[in-house]
Amino acid sequence: MRLVNLLQFTDINVLPFSDNIPAAVITYLDPTVESLRFDEKDQKTVIRLKFKGKEEIVMNNPIQLNNYFSSGTVKGMITFTLAQEVLQKGGYIVVDEVENHFNKEIVTTLMRFFMDSKLNKNGGTLIFSTHYPELLDEYDRNDSIYIIRNRNGITVENLSTILKRNDIKKSDAYQSGFLEGTTPMYDAYMRLKKSIAAALK
Repeated sequence: MRLVNLLQFTDINVLPFSDNIPAAVITYLDPTVESLRFDEKDQKTVIRLKFKGKEEIVMNNPIQLNNYFSSGTVKGMITFTLAQEVLQKGGYIVVDEVENHFNKEIVTTLMRFFMDSKLNKNGGTLIFSTHYPELLDEYDRNDSIYIIRNRNGITVENLSTILKRNDIKKSDAYQSGFLEGTTPMYDAYMRLKKSIAAALK
């Protein structure tokens, strides 16, 4: 069993591996990139990055890629490369706060790959947490969604036990307060607003 733990990179996006990243992943995330290669030379990794119409850039430390790529591009290279491995072999990929550094389209692309039975023939599973309720609407069913709330301690409840109907838009139920404990309370919002107003006087 192969376990890749990227917890140390939660707040710092650095490529933790020096394998060549699939070209399709790179161009999906940044279409200005012509190539990105990792070559071994004298037991050291040499990184070769080339943008379209530009001179090749040579580096020896993955951290230097942050000078050329956004955090989302680096996180995307990591996430989609590992997702491809899980789709090929089966297994699990767990992503905390999947929306961090990603726009909604990138997140939904990742989700749809795992929902596509032609791509996901080996039962690969994507497990993620999110603060974006719109992502809930990507799912037809409620039984694979869990709502985490702080009710005198952290509770986890399957959405199918809270929301019995599938015809209700999940994001609306989440944002309206229908699910209780998923949005800030109105009186807490008003206290915060008054506190900020008082501080500005």
